[in-house]
Amino acid sequence: MGENIQRVCASILTVMVVILSLSDTKGNNDLAMAPMSEQGLLPNPLSCVADARKIPDCVDAVKQGIVKDIKQECCIILLGLPEDCFGILFPMRFYYRIILKMTCKLIGIF
Repeated sequence: MGENIQRVCASILTVMVVILSLSDTKGNNDLAMAPMSEQGLLPNPLSCVADARKIPDCVDAVKQGIVKDIKQECCIILLGLPEDCFGILFPMRFYYRIILKMTCKLIGIF
């Protein structure tokens, strides 16, 4: 059983590397903008993480790849964050967003 899980994880990571290498990361004008700081230059980190704090351990579960701790509310809140906010919570936002989307689909949420 453990060997099958390792194969699935390796397959998912391989697909992720291919997707990331082929994806255009120059930006998208359709993406929502994050709440801005008072100066209006950078996203306001406190506003960005306010929703994420409603779901304890969700961000850590995504960062560590603990699928069993990723629940429906976690998927809805994190995938609903603007791209700039997602980048504040996760250092490699495109990688983590794709992993989160795939995980949410695998567990039947989206």
